Formats: sequence, C-alpha cells, structure tokens
Amino acid sequence: MDMNERVNDLIYVCKRMCEILTIENTALEDKNAYAMKATLEEKDKLSRFYERHTRAIAKDREGYKSVNEDLRDELKELSQELDELVQKNSALLKMQMQISQRIITKFAEVAKKITPHSGAYSDDANIGPRGETATPLSLNETL
Repeated sequence: MDMNERVNDLIYVCKRMCEILTIENTALEDKNAYAMKATLEEKDKLSRFYERHTRAIAKDREGYKSVNEDLRDELKELSQELDELVQKNSALLKMQMQISQRIITKFAEVAKKITPHSGAYSDDANIGPRGETATPLSLNETL
C-alpha cells in the first residue's frame, strides 16, 4: 500500500475515532449505556485498523517522510485530539468502574446483613443471627 494512501486512511480512522469517542464520552457523562453499546463494534474495528497502520508507518520512517507535509500535519493534529479524547474516555471509564464497584460492595454488605445465619457463636459468646439473644444450650455428655 502506498504511504500516502495509508496516511489518508489513518486520517479517516482518526476522524471517525474522534467522533466515536466524543459520543462515548458524552454517553459516559450522561450514564447512557445504550449509546455506548452502539459504538463498541465500530470502535473495536477502527482500533485494530489504527494499530496496524501506525505499526506500518513506524516501520517505514523514510516512506512517511515522503508524504505531503500537509497530510502529516493533519495527522499529527488529529492524533493529538484523539489522544486527549482517549485520556478523557479512560478517566470516565475508570470513574464509572469505581462507582459500579462501590455499588456492588454495598449490595454485598446488605445481603450479608439480611441473610439468615446458622446460629454460630458471636464474639460475646451468644448464639443466634447476630448473637443478640441467648439461646438455650444443652450438652450431650455421652459423647
């Protein structure tokens, strides 16, 4: 593939990824999972395409130097914009994951509190769900 074509393809991919990340970042801020789901497949394909093309350009530095300077400048600007959007996306995803983890932890704590216990000893030697009431205890001395 000609290096100019490769750079043009990469410019298209960067533009489209910027659009997708803008949509996804807005969806993360609005907590709109449906909007995020709609972009996943295309985002995945474009990411793989972007990775292949950037690797090919990195291997052929001399070929890249022969590309029109305007195209290189456009690609550089788009790459910087894409990088900013990726960083914002990463921060938003991390925040959403932390929130989800807190919610799951709270649900687990509530579930533990309301789950009936088998009557184990509490730390103050009482028996019962929370050791709140003393239960009559008999010992079988034949054992």
